[in-house]
Amino acid sequence: MARSVSNRGIGALYGTFDIDKTGEAYDLTVGDVGKAVGLSGNNETDLGSNAGLVLGRLEHVQDGLATVQLKGVVRMAYVSPAPTVGGAVVLDGNGAVKQAGTGEPGRGVVLAVDGAATTCDVLL
Repeated sequence: MARSVSNRGIGALYGTFDIDKTGEAYDLTVGDVGKAVGLSGNNETDLGSNAGLVLGRLEHVQDGLATVQLKGVVRMAYVSPAPTVGGAVVLDGNGAVKQAGTGEPGRGVVLAVDGAATTCDVLL
């Protein structure tokens, strides 16, 4: 029987955060679930900024609150070039991650990269 390796969810730790607002609109919606997010203020989250620190993966949004996976193995979309296995990632500011550059606040360890799906598994 063939089976593939899956580390997703191992060691998961979740936290609840307020969602940042622009005017009267929340910056995160249900459509953003699964995206990479960062801190935007005191106990507050949004998509962050380019090369910003990864807080985690958005898991749930409701009534101005966000549940974020802070620790463990997560699968997130990446932007080119593909992150290096064993390297760290940063935010791209649009819900994906990218390879951390020199002097950028990289987080996690990239465990696997799927070039066809443009996703990577990261141990936070």
